[in-house]
Amino acid sequence: MGVDQEQFWKYFNKWQPLFAETRTLLWRGEWLDNPYCPDCRYCCGPQDSDTPFPMGLLPWQLRPNLADDFYLLNGDTAYLAAKGCKSDGPCGCKLERIKRPVACGLFPLVLANGALYLYKTCPAVLAVPLYRFFELGRDAAIYLHNFSDAELRHIALNLSLETLAANYIDLEIRLFAADA
Repeated sequence: MGVDQEQFWKYFNKWQPLFAETRTLLWRGEWLDNPYCPDCRYCCGPQDSDTPFPMGLLPWQLRPNLADDFYLLNGDTAYLAAKGCKSDGPCGCKLERIKRPVACGLFPLVLANGALYLYKTCPAVLAVPLYRFFELGRDAAIYLHNFSDAELRHIALNLSLETLAANYIDLEIRLFAADA
């Protein structure tokens, strides 16, 4: 069994008992309502890496004391790393939705390199049929088309093809040309 397969089964065996019943994910106009999040919080809790996972903030999300809610790479980009997110509490995120990065509202959908991808690490990916994520991705794309090109580029991740292949499923939903 290869390393990737071993990691998958370790991951599957961790989450499958907790999420034995499928939960319904819904697109709620500006965010993906993911009922797996409150019981998981894997993505916003302590990470297994010190490498920052950047989350661009939009101008209307910038406010005084932003550093109280997020670790910041700079004045308009929050990030996750080994410590997780400052706003993660025992029952999930302590922030109103409007104050959260767009990336949080999309998860496990991820805007990277101009397209929407599905992050394989979310327990929902193990339980929810893949076609459902294509539908949710379509709904997310409709929402994201309201953002300017500059805003989309700011909130998008720029990931290597190797990282994309290892950790993400390409939903084939393009929002902008990554090389432009």
